[in-house]
Amino acid sequence: MLRRYYGRNLRTVVGASDAPYGYTVTTWTSGALLIHAQGLPDILQVMLFMIGAVVGYALVSVIAFGGLGSRLKEQPRNSALWGNLHFFSIGFAIGASCLSSHLIQDILAWPTTSFLATVVYLLVLGLEFAAADERTPEE
Repeated sequence: MLRRYYGRNLRTVVGASDAPYGYTVTTWTSGALLIHAQGLPDILQVMLFMIGAVVGYALVSVIAFGGLGSRLKEQPRNSALWGNLHFFSIGFAIGASCLSSHLIQDILAWPTTSFLATVVYLLVLGLEFAAADERTPEE
């Protein structure tokens, strides 16, 4: 009985985890790069890191939806699995994080790094998803 449901449910879990998985990897790696370059953060720097990420997410949300008052509607995707691997979106976000964490040598490195990681990840992920959708034949 378990075998009958496992494959379908595994596909559901992987499909539902695509963007959160990539953003988790992006946030963790950008924070790790920043800690390596700047040292362990105090509470203010942690809060600034969070604020940078939230502002970055809000900016891309406004770009995508035209405003923060828009309603989110679930958009089921039917695209190639390779579009969920996030090589480019995470890679470019890590690159932006590496640059900002090493080039900015004051407290502004914390919100700037998380802002750039978030914005770059989301914008490039949109391109990856678009490419995967474009190359996926309709069923």
